[in-house]
Amino acid sequence: MIFDRIRKSKNIRDGLGFLGTGVASQVIIFLSSIFVIRALGPELRGYYTFLGIIGFFLVPIFSFGFLAGMGYYISSGKYNPKDISKTVIIIALLRSVVIILAVLMLKYFNLLGSTGNNLSIWYLLPVLLTFPLNMIRESFHRVLLSDSQYAKANKLSIFYSVVSPVVVFLLVVICKLDFTGVVIAIVSANIINFFLTIAFVNSIYTITDLSKPYDKTFVKEVFSYGIKGWIGDIAVTTNNKVDQLILSYFLPPAALGIYSICGSIGQMLWILPGSIRQILFNNNAALKEESDRKKLTARYHAFFMVTGIAITVVFIFLSEYIIRILYGAEFLPATVPMQIYLAGTGIYIGTMILTKYFVGTKQVIYNSYIQLFSAAIGLVTALLFVKEYGIIGAAISSTLSYIASYLLAVYYFKDYRELANGFVLFLKKGYKF
Repeated sequence: MIFDRIRKSKNIRDGLGFLGTGVASQVIIFLSSIFVIRALGPELRGYYTFLGIIGFFLVPIFSFGFLAGMGYYISSGKYNPKDISKTVIIIALLRSVVIILAVLMLKYFNLLGSTGNNLSIWYLLPVLLTFPLNMIRESFHRVLLSDSQYAKANKLSIFYSVVSPVVVFLLVVICKLDFTGVVIAIVSANIINFFLTIAFVNSIYTITDLSKPYDKTFVKEVFSYGIKGWIGDIAVTTNNKVDQLILSYFLPPAALGIYSICGSIGQMLWILPGSIRQILFNNNAALKEESDRKKLTARYHAFFMVTGIAITVVFIFLSEYIIRILYGAEFLPATVPMQIYLAGTGIYIGTMILTKYFVGTKQVIYNSYIQLFSAAIGLVTALLFVKEYGIIGAAISSTLSYIASYLLAVYYFKDYRELANGFVLFLKKGYKF
């Protein structure tokens, strides 16, 4: 009976397709990370996490809205990617120079926090020097998406997500190069990703032809449009890893290394709802009546909240065993923080569903409000709790941020009765895709 329903339902088949793609890449990343984390231990894992945080935060902060603006004007058809490749490269190089100089100045004046200040400049510098390649790669990947080259862009995204963990695994676990292997792997992955992206994009737009002049009008229009959504981009970034950033500032690298596994485990809960959010978006966009859209969203919301929270509860009870088996006794101090963190990630599943409803119904501004509110809660609580309570404070901060985002998403959805009816129908009849 179950297999007949799967065979007949396009929603289930599409959802399983998305899920299969996500799981395949996540399994590779997760398995390689387990061996790498065990090989590095808490302190070196903390430095590894810090190197990732630098790029994660600084790239969107120093974008000044360029990527969003560029995406808009390319997707609208006003500019042809072939005509602006030289301009895109120059802007990417300028942005990367600003980032490199900013990090080196912070390092020189010992303003990178406890973890960053203790990290040798000879480990930090090679990673920074690949930022120009990263900026160019990211810009042209956005060009592909903006020009509806989804197949190529998705292939690149999967490759990006897999190549770094695999190279780190080879150098750290197999070759036993410890943290030197981590740095070599990051640099190597950045170089590989850059050349692969250039090859993909050049086959479509011949971006290596730099004969077209620098387009000042394009730059002006792009920044004028993109700067409007720049704060929202920063809020989204802050909302994701502000706990780790503040933790790295106040506490030694071992604390960051221990805490980092909370995100690795906790965000696995998002694979299931993430696999079907695009289907919800498409279905909502196709429906004409608002009442039908809300009813459909409420059904999805109930299903994923119930199943997600059930899985979350299992993970919470098994946290100590999961950590001991996967990462070893050195990481057991992460048990309580992980249990707290898991509670937040389980609730955030509801936010993932409701925000997709806002996108599908052209109310995307609510998503910006949700991200800003959640980021503000996360930033303030992290500053209050991390210094006082360490990694437990970071976990509390993240969970409060996730809960805040969900409560505001429910508020903007407005139809509380429909959400409640979704749970009633699910508990009575189950879910029919």
